[in-house]
Amino acid sequence: MAQALTLLQRTLLVSLLAAVGVLLAYGYQDVHLVPGKHYLARDMQPLHDIVRKYMRYSTAATSFVELQKGWSSCGLACKSQDVQDVVLNYTWHVNVPLSDGFIAVHPLDNEIVVAWAGTHRYRAVITDMSVITVPFIPGARMGVHSGFLDSVRGVIDEVKTRLKMLLVDYPDSMVIFTGHSKGGAEAALSALELVRSIPELRSRMRVWTFGEPRLGDVEFAGYYNSQLGTVTYRVTSAADPVVAMPPQFLFNYCHHNLEIWLIGTQGDVYVSQNRTGCFEDPSASQSVSFYERSISWHKNYLGLPPPDHAAAEFSW
Repeated sequence: MAQALTLLQRTLLVSLLAAVGVLLAYGYQDVHLVPGKHYLARDMQPLHDIVRKYMRYSTAATSFVELQKGWSSCGLACKSQDVQDVVLNYTWHVNVPLSDGFIAVHPLDNEIVVAWAGTHRYRAVITDMSVITVPFIPGARMGVHSGFLDSVRGVIDEVKTRLKMLLVDYPDSMVIFTGHSKGGAEAALSALELVRSIPELRSRMRVWTFGEPRLGDVEFAGYYNSQLGTVTYRVTSAADPVVAMPPQFLFNYCHHNLEIWLIGTQGDVYVSQNRTGCFEDPSASQSVSFYERSISWHKNYLGLPPPDHAAAEFSW
């Protein structure tokens, strides 16, 4: 009887949450949004909570670069309950090619988090500016940002080894790839790299990126979308200039789907439409002109960061 009641309660809960477009199940969150639709902030609180949660992980990865001593020394970025509840499994801080991040387990939410750091070291700018494209798969006609790809492949073998063990140790957990800015690009690329070598990962993964720059050319965007387009949420904030870089005229750069555009400061949302060719909806973030963009929007994703950004300064 108790089990039946629990099942009934769960069914009612799922129905209620589905009515507002968000389904919470097995400890992770899935967002069900209609492409081409505009949503008002008052209907988006569940989505806002999810965005804030994964943005905190992304910010913690960036803040964690300097400290390397655990959450207690990671500043404001690591004081949120979301971050405090995860258990670090592995961290990396590679200088050549530059890459920083962590793998952690959130037992209560049944999640394994793979978080990549954004541009928090001066030398990361060199990575950002390595915009010449190289083949993602040898012999295939699809180009990807060489700087981001080098950063990912410099550490991907160790990440893969750790992740394989965690997938066995936590068979019911989802794997969340996340990152802000450069970290968002690396999160998406690492997810694509790993799903090619760990087939069982595909049904257990989600990719949440914030302020992600373009990763590669039109052919690569199409390939990414065919592989992970249904499990990727590319969140962009209002007039964030980084999401418009590198420019489309340069090596035919193009974004992959799916873009969730946070409009202004109130939290309204527009979901990009799936498109052929280059997958960028002119009604989404690309509708913002160059002159309207400001780096302040790159630093503000529903208020994170700040106030959750650590006090750490840039370093080499």
